[in-house]
Amino acid sequence: MQTIYYRTEHFIRHQGNLVDLAAYRQKLSAVSGGDLAPVLAEPVPDSEPEVQGPQLYLLPKPAPITPRRRSARRQRRLRRAAVMLDLCASIAVVALTAGALAAFLGLLG
Repeated sequence: MQTIYYRTEHFIRHQGNLVDLAAYRQKLSAVSGGDLAPVLAEPVPDSEPEVQGPQLYLLPKPAPITPRRRSARRQRRLRRAAVMLDLCASIAVVALTAGALAAFLGLLG
């Protein structure tokens, strides 16, 4: 048996192993505007609008990361690390060669 963890946008707290399904249905219908949504006795009067700020827009949710995209990202990261290690090794070889040449010329002169 495998436990699968996932995020949910509609989290319900429960105590013990009991969940109040009536409260869940009422919250769900209130969110979706269903028949069980609470009805106000009087309409809420609009307060005088204050200074209008910038309007906010909902952005679409980002696409979930698929295994293919995840492996492509991992490959790019590994390739970048390999190039950096290669660059460091090349610089080390040049530095050692210059040091050896300087030591050799120092013995001759």
